[in-house]
Amino acid sequence: MGVDLVECDVHVSRDGELVVIHDDNLLRTAGIDKPVSELTSAELRQVDVGDGQGVPLLADVMDAISIPVAVELKTPQTVKALARLLAARPALVERIVPLSFFHDILLHLAKAFPGLQCGALLAGYPVDPVAVARSAGCTMLSLHFEGVTKAYVDRCHQGGVLVSVWTPNREEDIRRMVEAGVDAIGSDRPDLVLKLVGRSRG
Repeated sequence: MGVDLVECDVHVSRDGELVVIHDDNLLRTAGIDKPVSELTSAELRQVDVGDGQGVPLLADVMDAISIPVAVELKTPQTVKALARLLAARPALVERIVPLSFFHDILLHLAKAFPGLQCGALLAGYPVDPVAVARSAGCTMLSLHFEGVTKAYVDRCHQGGVLVSVWTPNREEDIRRMVEAGVDAIGSDRPDLVLKLVGRSRG
């Protein structure tokens, strides 16, 4: 489709593998009321979450696509599993972008894996966004698009911090983010984003 990056949520299987699935329970996606953490990665591959597809390993997703993947980390278990994956496959440091609302997690990863580009998720819009990013060891802030302005983006850029926004889906909102100069847009309408930044391709 021409996108530069995809975002996913991960959870840890019973055997300690990172698997790509939004919910921590299989009920909504597979109709099975069972936590992801209670099944092994092999068992999760056999669970039909739609169109006969199972729950993939993050490692398999990284092998299947060549672009970077932003990975949201929500628990200490996911952090430990990601650290194991990065230690086993150092080249993924350049392709995985950890995101989290828990900034101490990101700081730990940034120190452990030099060169890892981390993104701090924020529920609000701090007065000093650059200080927040630096305290978390991050090169990027990820914010809800509604409160993001060009002035705010400029302030971040002046401090060497990138700005990613989520989740504008209407044309007018996406256009406003493009005009504000954000560095990344996470949207359910990637086709519309690509069209508005002039990069649509089949």
